[in-house]
Amino acid sequence: MDNAVRQAEERGLHDMFIVDADCHLMEPFSVIAGKMEKRFRDIFFSPTMDQDPFFSSRIGVDERKFKAYDPAMNIRYKNRRKRTELTYPKPQTAEELVDLFTSRMLDFGIKRSIVFPTKMLDIGMDPRADFEVALTNAYADFMLENFLGRYPEILSPVFVPANSPDKAAELIERVGAEKGIVGVMVTSMTRALAGDDSWDPIYEAAEKKGLPFCMHCANFNSGILGGFDSFLGVHTLARPISAAAQVTSMIVSGVPERFPRLKFAIIEGGLSWIPWLMQRLDSVYLMRREEAPLLKKLPSEYMKEFYYTSQPLEYASNEDLQYVFHKINAENHLLFASDYPHWDFDLPSVIYDLPFLSEDAKRKILGENARKLFKIS
Repeated sequence: MDNAVRQAEERGLHDMFIVDADCHLMEPFSVIAGKMEKRFRDIFFSPTMDQDPFFSSRIGVDERKFKAYDPAMNIRYKNRRKRTELTYPKPQTAEELVDLFTSRMLDFGIKRSIVFPTKMLDIGMDPRADFEVALTNAYADFMLENFLGRYPEILSPVFVPANSPDKAAELIERVGAEKGIVGVMVTSMTRALAGDDSWDPIYEAAEKKGLPFCMHCANFNSGILGGFDSFLGVHTLARPISAAAQVTSMIVSGVPERFPRLKFAIIEGGLSWIPWLMQRLDSVYLMRREEAPLLKKLPSEYMKEFYYTSQPLEYASNEDLQYVFHKINAENHLLFASDYPHWDFDLPSVIYDLPFLSEDAKRKILGENARKLFKIS
């Protein structure tokens, strides 16, 4: 952390308007559950492996392999009857949490933080649609009561239940105009793909409120990815695969054409998959145009209008990264994201230090693009 502060001082980052387009809250489920009916609270406090909504997408995975790369599994279901809360070093009030978090972010040069949940990213694969609806509503109320509109440094999209689009639209209508709400979000792991017509109420409600549609990518380790015995393989593939599937679904079904005023942002999927999907989609579309009749231009042209977050920045090769930045129009459509406090989080210096970016491009990516997309003052 001291190194991060030193980097900000050396690079003059405190003089820039930097927006972190993706950082995370560890949800206090004991508080959130208190806003839900008893039948839903019971799911939180005495879950078994097959009942826990935050592991529902992992059912069927060899638990021994899963433990190898998720240490929480070693304690989560071992001789315990209720969910363990994160209280280190002691339980914190909302005020204490915000004071610590915002002061730390300001030390790094970050002026605004767009906060996403963490374990709730798995909720989209849970079969209990009524639980997803109750949880997302309770989470929205928790964020509004404790953070949004109270602290200008903290912003958030409203997390909606993608598997119940009509209820999602109701939630957007209820809280979408509240101060501190800057978008609509879903997880990439959902039972129906985002191009399905059933999602239209979500897009309509977001467009009506003038809120960008954000999809936060999530890990999964089922199906073909269930064969990995380490986190390395899963982490390499899961998020970009889910992002590619959802983006393909949205574009092929013509979502950007049907909702022309709606902006789209793909969060935490990485970047290197985007040029590949652009080329692949264009090639197949030119052979099978009749299967995407709503499109008025190449799929890659729609993808270039989407926004993407930078974390995890795949910077093993500057030459490759420069090519990716060029293909996605990064200067105007890339948003800096830290993914704080996760183990692989990035500091603003990862963007600022890129040798192929102009000073203007750095300022846009670090904050101005997010300011425009999320209408941040």
